[in-house]
Amino acid sequence: MKKIYLLSAIVFLAINSFAQIEGTWRLAPAAGSLAVGPAQGDYSWWSNSTGDVSLRACLFDDSLTFGPNGELTHYMDGSTWVEGWQGSPDACNTPVAPHDGTTNAPFTYTYNSTSGELTVNGIGAHMGLAKVINGGELTSPANAASSITYNTTFSNNNNTLTLEISIGSGWWKFVYQRTATVTMPDPNVTFRVNMSNYTGTIANGVFVNGSFNGWCGSCNPMTDMGNGMWQVTLPIPTSNIEYKFTVDGWTDQENFTANDACIDPNMGDPYYNRYLQISGDVVLPAVCFSSCDPCPSNATQLIGTWKLKPNAGSLAVGPSLGDGSWWSNGAADVTTRACLFDDSIKFEANGTMTHYMDGNTWLEAWQGAAPDGCGTPVAPHTGGIQRWRIN
Repeated sequence: MKKIYLLSAIVFLAINSFAQIEGTWRLAPAAGSLAVGPAQGDYSWWSNSTGDVSLRACLFDDSLTFGPNGELTHYMDGSTWVEGWQGSPDACNTPVAPHDGTTNAPFTYTYNSTSGELTVNGIGAHMGLAKVINGGELTSPANAASSITYNTTFSNNNNTLTLEISIGSGWWKFVYQRTATVTMPDPNVTFRVNMSNYTGTIANGVFVNGSFNGWCGSCNPMTDMGNGMWQVTLPIPTSNIEYKFTVDGWTDQENFTANDACIDPNMGDPYYNRYLQISGDVVLPAVCFSSCDPCPSNATQLIGTWKLKPNAGSLAVGPSLGDGSWWSNGAADVTTRACLFDDSIKFEANGTMTHYMDGNTWLEAWQGAAPDGCGTPVAPHTGGIQRWRIN
């Protein structure tokens, strides 16, 4: 009987220890919450000052919530501390993927109460500074780790969490404090549909209906943006949803088949609907009504090979759209600038564009020409194959 009681006590303590990490944490708003040094326990190289708490307020207000089911949520509220290796001067700025808390969310975590090791899982998951990983520091977001393990120490009645991690050449320390659970707002989902090719009558508007609103009919009207485009932005909880666009409530609706790429593969006729996995804010591409693809546009008119028209006025500039009164080429310029007028641009249906200059084009002073005249194309304006699209 004594052995049973002892085992029960050990199990209870282990479970209670695991619960230490559960909850919401923020960096402690104090000097030394971020620190780096040559060895574990020696953080003499650098540590944040009290002033840095204000300077980096966008980092100190970020929160991490560890759920009882092993899920980790990193909430940045649209702003965090971004550094040069992420392509921005060190400053508060929009989070950079994948260290933005949403791109690969939700993250997961494991906590070993015996060893005190905390591992966060998912590309972009991190604590403290995004650049700090096991064995080094990142120099590019593209090299983000799939998991990071920290040594943990709890203090202050389990309300202070100190993390330590080796970067090979030194150690980083991050100090967190427990805070109230942060309720994250639902992601904003922007739905867009192009009704340009719709042949029916739209009397009361276009709507989006789905599993998220109980297929309510007319409760989520869309806004007519002009040129056949309709749009609406709705807050929807992180989830997987089915939806479709409808006309005048349920007067007309989209129809799909099992072969359509955008439908939910788990549903069957006659209930094929669009399918979406929501993990963060998203602006969906504009699609044609009853289609998984964009509506055909006048882009086909561009396909082919084009050259400047060899006439006066083919080149012109002025104060406003349609007004070329400041300057325009004369008929003689067609000959003077023959090296420009014989350049060709070929637009292809696959989205490629070939700019052919035949080794000679018109150069100007801003390109180093003195005086303006025909010459060898100057990089990067040397032609070749690029991509094109029409809005």
